[in-house]
Amino acid sequence: MTLQRCLWVLLAAVSVACSSEKSGNTRFSQLDASYTGVTFHNEINETDSLNLLNYEYIYNGGGVAIIDINNDGLKDLFFTGNQVSNALYLNIGNLQFQDITKSALLFDNNIWSTGVAIVDINLDGFDDIYVSVGGPGDQSIYPNKLYINQQDNTFKEQAEEYGLADSGESIQAAFFDFDLDGDLDMYLLTGGGFERSPLVARPIAMDGSARNTDRLYLNEMNPNLGHPVFKNISNEAGITIEGFGLGVAILDANQDNWPDIYVSNDYISRDVLYINQQNGTFEDQSLNYLGHTSHFSMGNDVADFNNDGLHDLITVDMLPEDPVRRKLMSGAQMYDRYELINARGYGNQQMRNMLQMNTGMERFSEIGQMAGIFQTDWSWAPLAADFDNDGFQDLFITNGYGRDITDLDFVKFRSTSNTPFKSPEEIERLFLDSLYSRPVILLPNYAYRNKDGMSFEDKSADWGLDQKSLSNGTVYSDLDNDGDLDLVVNNINSPALVLQNKSIESDSLSVNFLNVHLSGQKGNPKGLGAQVEVWAEGKKQSRWNMLSRGFQSSVSDPLHFGLGRSEAVDSILVYWSTGVVSKVGFTASNQILNIDYNSASPTASKEVDKTYLTQSDFESIKHDESNSNDFKVQPLLLQGHSKLGPSLAVGDVNGDGMDDLFVGAGYGSNAKILIQKSTGDFTQNLIETESFEDTGALFFDADGDGDLDLYVGSGGSERAAGNEFYQDRLYKNDGTGKFVLDRAAIPAFLNSTSVVTSADYDLDGDEDLFVGCRVTPGRFPESSSSYILTNEGGAFSMKTLDLLTNDLVTSAVWSDYDNDGLVDLLVTTEYGQVKFIQNIGGSFQDRTRELGLDQLAGLWNGILPVDIDQDADMDYIVGNLGLNNSFKASQEKPLEIFYKDFDKNGAVDPVFAFYDHDEVKPIASLDVLISQVPSLKKKYFYYKDFANSTMDELLWAMGSADVASRKASTLASTILVNNGADGFESLALPKKAQVSPLFGLTSEDVNADGIPDLIATGNTSNTEVVYGKYDASLGLVMLGDGVGNFKVVDASRAGIDVKGDGRAMVKIKQGSRWMILASQNDSDIKAYEITRNSQQIMDLHEGEYMALIEFKNNRKQKMEFFGSAGYWSQSSKRILVPEGAVQIIFMNATGQETRRIEV
Repeated sequence: MTLQRCLWVLLAAVSVACSSEKSGNTRFSQLDASYTGVTFHNEINETDSLNLLNYEYIYNGGGVAIIDINNDGLKDLFFTGNQVSNALYLNIGNLQFQDITKSALLFDNNIWSTGVAIVDINLDGFDDIYVSVGGPGDQSIYPNKLYINQQDNTFKEQAEEYGLADSGESIQAAFFDFDLDGDLDMYLLTGGGFERSPLVARPIAMDGSARNTDRLYLNEMNPNLGHPVFKNISNEAGITIEGFGLGVAILDANQDNWPDIYVSNDYISRDVLYINQQNGTFEDQSLNYLGHTSHFSMGNDVADFNNDGLHDLITVDMLPEDPVRRKLMSGAQMYDRYELINARGYGNQQMRNMLQMNTGMERFSEIGQMAGIFQTDWSWAPLAADFDNDGFQDLFITNGYGRDITDLDFVKFRSTSNTPFKSPEEIERLFLDSLYSRPVILLPNYAYRNKDGMSFEDKSADWGLDQKSLSNGTVYSDLDNDGDLDLVVNNINSPALVLQNKSIESDSLSVNFLNVHLSGQKGNPKGLGAQVEVWAEGKKQSRWNMLSRGFQSSVSDPLHFGLGRSEAVDSILVYWSTGVVSKVGFTASNQILNIDYNSASPTASKEVDKTYLTQSDFESIKHDESNSNDFKVQPLLLQGHSKLGPSLAVGDVNGDGMDDLFVGAGYGSNAKILIQKSTGDFTQNLIETESFEDTGALFFDADGDGDLDLYVGSGGSERAAGNEFYQDRLYKNDGTGKFVLDRAAIPAFLNSTSVVTSADYDLDGDEDLFVGCRVTPGRFPESSSSYILTNEGGAFSMKTLDLLTNDLVTSAVWSDYDNDGLVDLLVTTEYGQVKFIQNIGGSFQDRTRELGLDQLAGLWNGILPVDIDQDADMDYIVGNLGLNNSFKASQEKPLEIFYKDFDKNGAVDPVFAFYDHDEVKPIASLDVLISQVPSLKKKYFYYKDFANSTMDELLWAMGSADVASRKASTLASTILVNNGADGFESLALPKKAQVSPLFGLTSEDVNADGIPDLIATGNTSNTEVVYGKYDASLGLVMLGDGVGNFKVVDASRAGIDVKGDGRAMVKIKQGSRWMILASQNDSDIKAYEITRNSQQIMDLHEGEYMALIEFKNNRKQKMEFFGSAGYWSQSSKRILVPEGAVQIIFMNATGQETRRIEV
């Protein structure tokens, strides 16, 4: 830090020290208006003729803009007002400002201003101001305003002359070069259009006919006038989808260097992602790029949160953090309405903030819940910036609302006040009086520190940003030029906030920064649309140069990079929108660095790294799922059990030495067996299974005749418990791959099966079966018994496995975890443990507690044996729900289910519960609970009574003392490391592997380093509609390090793209290729080939179930091949030889060597 800068920082600190209302040791200080001179106050006055009843956006508030009106290097402030005039404050230094609104000729209290954008529209080197105008009444007489800077601290309104006097009730403008012709065009976000009900699921107006359709204006220079005149080209450009817009962001969603447009829409209207087609038009791809979005989407922002160079998105909504407030606004779960909304193209919407991480695969992965930023109440503006100068962009979110109108007690009053005994005037008077009595939602704004690119911590209080206010638009800027970003907030009915950032002065870890100022082409002087990358000490940061951000606001330039303790940067790259690149080498920190477009040069095309997996052509196989609805049977469920397939099983069914494939089917469809031909193609044969829901499946030699028979489990929850179609099936092979159902081959039992797997547990020379059963259909979480089917010369005897009588079995694997020569049984359960059941000479003993795993209760899905640390014993990868959900769980505060037939109608009512601090409270809303237990109406007449209820109080209200329960104490997908006599150590998989539930699991050495890596798929869509589906995963490739750690590969490098509900995953040899197949529920099977060069494949012989691979470095990796593994998956009994292997020892089921081969 230079001496001059030190003196400047000290002077600034001293000059404002006495002006802080709140300082202490916080990162920010609120400066008093008496010191700053910023007295702007966006006052809203309700009247009987202007209120929420007749103008729903009365409390949306105004925006803020950073502008340097006189090019003196000090950032000035512009506020938009609703019932008050806009205001301009000139920065006179030391965080003091002068109100020059009137002298600047900007005073006008006759318009309802909304958003503001800053642009040098006439290219004279001075910032101009574009103000969007909305408000109640006839907006056609109130066009938007364009104030042209006269270069003498005054402005002249000239919107009409520039073709921008739009009168469509607009919200915000964003200037950007959409056609890359070197000048700035304009996207105009609109609201309004309330004559078309914003909550009715009618067909979406897609043709531009709706009044509330955004607009795109093309910049056309008029040489006679010497300035551009903008032309509305919305229809020609494809900007035709209606919406109630509240946020617009310009980004490059697909890395093609062309700017795209993200629009966050309020109410039922879906968010829109217009992808630039590079020909002057846009196409909405929101339903393809986004699995789900915010419901009442408000402001948004674009930032590279994880420093991978891709544009991520955040949208905000109105979900409260306070569970009491949540309950007061949580009504019925309307599944039929949700399905109708989806059917009409509105997409999946949930009421919470969404953090959409760009995967680089034309798909965003939404992780807001895992990141911890999903519930910030009635929010308006999210702003992403590095407020603590640590190299990660943090979040500041404004919130508040003029009246608490979502309280369901108030809503109920409003709906019941309309009676035939009152006149319309009396009804309106009643409602208005009730409305005026509603409190203001006056809450602290939120500040989140970005910890690692995927998780955030609430620093609102610690950073001094917890003032209670009704805040709307906000901006960041280094107002005092000291190297950290200050904040300015536009409030309703209270003075605007000026918040000084004291990081440079007070935080030794935040002392360094770099500000990059871009000088662009003539038509784009600030270089909007450029991407800047800064490298320091081997770490990359990137910023996207765009000014319109958050909500109705325009932030500061230059681009700010926090550098922490780095005193210099190694290199800077500027990717200009025209495709050329500027490069700057070693640069000292703590300065404003100007980079000119004229320094740029063409850049060579980037080399694309080879992916670890390559998608391959395979047979066209689509799984079709029935449209059954678990939630109509049990409305209190969080997830259903009818859409858990399909299973996959691989085996040589006709003895020709080639792998064949079984694909399970959903209820109402037929399963398939694919017989491989010498060409590598397959012949598809159907098995008539349409009356069943196929679950786990297995090829094995049931009758000892030397060919593979087929066992198929019957499960799901489509039919009532005890239905005949829950009977499992054994299909006998005639030796040529033709299968016939043998109805007498296995005992009759009508439980809903989940999994089947085989091993010769009693060492009598034939394969026995474990059949795991999960839920009693329609009675979740009551379980069904699981069984051992002992093979007695081709006939099977059934034995209930008493160790699992109370467990909801999801998957299982036979594995010799203790290396004693006897194969053991490992079982995963829902709301239970991963059970380790030891085989003791043909009998079984539960060793879960002894191994230190009894406290790991989870929502486990699949389990994969893999020797990750190459110490010659089996470790296990276990898929769980993941951490990207609203339900946190721990040993001390688990997620719980309390269940019973509370209303004695013969149905089980599962009541899920969570911890609110130290109290256990129900998750379900009062309306949903009453639909199942009507007697609760008598106990809870008001929603406020229920909102504060604990689980004990609710159970008492339902008259239930003797209630059963289950719990989950961990939700993370987990590695169980085998430490031999010391038991198992549990390690969570990397955070990137926790974004969704994991199902499909397999292992290979994908990067040819001789160490086992992991491949996984996940997601599940069969969920209740409030919290929504889990769809953040595209599939994962995780590279192992040989000591138990894994690193998740970026999606674009991994090469896997399973964006549906991933289920089974198997390895199969197709021709000479080693393939990985991944099934998806109600979708296509995906096929991938491992890209690495060496592809030596070895077959196991009859009677071989294990192998020990020895490596050059003396490491030894054990492999097992008992029945199925992972999730409902049976892979080929072959080995893709890992890199560096020198010898493979093959073994039988007891671990005795059968042969060894040098490789």
